[in-house]
Amino acid sequence: MFRTSIKRFALAGLMLAGSSLPVLAHAAEDQGNAPVEAEADADAARSGIVVTGQREKVTPQAEQAAVYGNYVQVVGAEQIAASGASNFAELAQFLIKGANVGYSPDEGEYTIRLDGGGDRDTLVVLDGVPLYDRGPALEEIWGTTTIDPHMIEAVEVFRGGNSLFFGSNGGIGVVSIRTKRPDGTNRVELGASYGSFNSRELWGNARMALDGEGGAHSVMVYGSSQNTDGPRIFNPADFVDNVRLAGGVQKYPLNRNNVGLKYRFKPSDATEVNLNAQYTQIEFFDAFPDNETYSPNRVRYPIIDASIIHKWSDALASQLDAYWSNPKLNNTETFAEICRVKAGCVDTQTGKDIPFGTATGRSIAYQYKGYGAESKVSGFMEWGFNFRNTLTLQGVGEAVAGVQMVSYRNDSDPVFKISNEWNRTTGLYLDLRPHLPFSPTTNISLAGRLDFSNAFDSKFIWKFGVRQPMGDFYVRANGGTSYSLPKTNELFADSATTVGNPNLKPESTETYNGAIGFQKTSGSLNVSAEIGVFRTDITNRIQGTSGLTPNTYFNNTALTQIRGITADFNLAIGEQWSINAGFTRQKAHLKGSTLQINETPEYMIQGTLAWNSPDQRWHVNLFPRYQGPEYATGGLNNSLRHNFGNYLVVNGSLGWWAGEDRQHRFQVRVVNIFNEKYAERYGYGNQRFSSAFVRGEITTTSPNYFYGYPFEGKPRAVYVSYTTAF
Repeated sequence: MFRTSIKRFALAGLMLAGSSLPVLAHAAEDQGNAPVEAEADADAARSGIVVTGQREKVTPQAEQAAVYGNYVQVVGAEQIAASGASNFAELAQFLIKGANVGYSPDEGEYTIRLDGGGDRDTLVVLDGVPLYDRGPALEEIWGTTTIDPHMIEAVEVFRGGNSLFFGSNGGIGVVSIRTKRPDGTNRVELGASYGSFNSRELWGNARMALDGEGGAHSVMVYGSSQNTDGPRIFNPADFVDNVRLAGGVQKYPLNRNNVGLKYRFKPSDATEVNLNAQYTQIEFFDAFPDNETYSPNRVRYPIIDASIIHKWSDALASQLDAYWSNPKLNNTETFAEICRVKAGCVDTQTGKDIPFGTATGRSIAYQYKGYGAESKVSGFMEWGFNFRNTLTLQGVGEAVAGVQMVSYRNDSDPVFKISNEWNRTTGLYLDLRPHLPFSPTTNISLAGRLDFSNAFDSKFIWKFGVRQPMGDFYVRANGGTSYSLPKTNELFADSATTVGNPNLKPESTETYNGAIGFQKTSGSLNVSAEIGVFRTDITNRIQGTSGLTPNTYFNNTALTQIRGITADFNLAIGEQWSINAGFTRQKAHLKGSTLQINETPEYMIQGTLAWNSPDQRWHVNLFPRYQGPEYATGGLNNSLRHNFGNYLVVNGSLGWWAGEDRQHRFQVRVVNIFNEKYAERYGYGNQRFSSAFVRGEITTTSPNYFYGYPFEGKPRAVYVSYTTAF
């Protein structure tokens, strides 16, 4: 970095693998997104870097963000393994501060939301590849469900607006996932797990140096397989009578399989090239209680990504990231065949009489969601690149300049009348970080970005950050703007239940946050704390109607206001004990209203308690999460409202590491230790397939036509696993 003082001070917020303790990071000497190892020397200690257990690696981008006023949290591989998370949603719920999971993880559908935002305000990035759904013809494709937690090296969480470097949809935060990669060594990792609901997992990776240990060429092959019968998602009592009669009450199995190949070429310390190709396939069931009798879904998600990092000199470094992805979804969704003849019907196969308004026992496929070839493909194709350059001038400051392009199009079956034109956005960005001779310890960043799109008008967004250390204390602040384009289906959907709105405008976000913090290391004791606030305004928020036939999308003209506070406390005592707690309170409502917006908890409390034996053989971890009030609204004119929050879920794990190098690791994991009954999500359905509606006993305006039902959270479950490395 361009001045030594920045090394001595940094932002609390980077979280260690194994200990869950936020650390203070110094800016990296080299640039780009390649991980760099924190040096555990006297200078690192002065800079506030705290390393517990294994030496933690973070990217320079995360370190620089922390230096210039951002809240950055890093969750490492050891902590992920201790949590035993079987999917990324579980990881986020218990390890990422300020995160709320949308939808239902056990259903196979979920998104990650930070600090009161919705699905389009938090961008999840996998090795530089955005996992944002572009809105294909049928329904959403849940990119985060493809992530294998066992392949994660670290998760870097950037709270606050971060679209300037990552692109649109990062208006409230970015979750950047870094996976394991070849490193010039020969090493094999293998793991297996079995547990409740007949859940089975196998995973592994093998790294190999092609030209000897430490050589320039190395590869990795990796893969995983997850199969589970799944817990119950819906209460059978919540199924509409005819849906239940036609077989709608069923199990919800979920299978995820992933395979990939990576290559690294590192001819010198100044240059590194990484290539990756992977394929993920997911099968899951999600028949909803009000209408679907059979609903297997299949997602196929290929990704190719590459990065080139080169340090031209001590003053100039560059990084190019590029990717291609082509996710596709097949649905098979059926509804109950119902006798609609007042005189009754006769089953032609059995001769059995079927009363008017009663299900025949057979099912009919929705259009384009039938069996085999009648299940039409919905998907999109996307490619992009980000070319980032960092110039450092001693005594003057630093500048980061780059160009990012994102291009995507609909790639669904031709039966869907949606344009296949490419939507392309090219952004030019510049971040200036001047050295202030009158205040050498002040770190300040001023940045802007101009995006050009062939589908919408050009957009200018900006970002600033500042951090001022004061001994063991610091103050920080940052803010910025962002936007989110309408999805393809929001513009052009055309079905019996949903039509698009081609007049939708982009959604815009403006956010600010600030905090005061403290960090102190004394011998084996490390303590840090931070109290912060955030403020976000969203204009032209894109939403869907409810209770109409068909439904559509619209820009809400009322300003969405999100106001919140955060508090963190972290304590580590040597390598044996670590405790941390995070509190996020968020008031989110439309301007002029006091009603909390849907699926946004009023507050969350997360924490971890970890104990490691002195010989590092035994490991005990507890992961509590308390979710405050959280609401769902539905029915005709949003007349129904339900609080499905106010619950405490505690997960835990017990691990024993055997072998000379502690390479044999056994773990018992318990999910929902106290068997709390809670809802991951709450939905609303209607009675259009009920016998009462078909017979005319109720209508669409009857008070009991619409009703709500919970997506049940996972009950107490136990899993055992074994991993090894050699």
